Amino acid sequence: MNREQILLNKWRTLPLKKQQEVLDLVEQLYRQNQDINQANIYQPQTDMGKKLWEIRCQALTEQSKLLTWDEIEEEISESRGEKQRISPKLI
Repeated sequence: MNREQILLNKWRTLPLKKQQEVLDLVEQLYRQNQDINQANIYQPQTDMGKKLWEIRCQALTEQSKLLTWDEIEEEISESRGEKQRISPKLI
């Protein structure tokens, strides 16, 4: 029996609440590992870059959904009070 099978068999014998605790712990460890990997890839050089990187990491830790570029542009347009641009083809 390999490690995965041993872990799964033991996990199945736990009450549901304990199973969820195990899943939460695994998710936490996974996110920490992701943060370590990301930190190894990118190291901000300026104070502003470091602060922005810290905010990003905090947002990821809190499981916030990151916006796509389209969502960012839409949010900026809304905050400026701009109306949605209508394609000339639709007029």
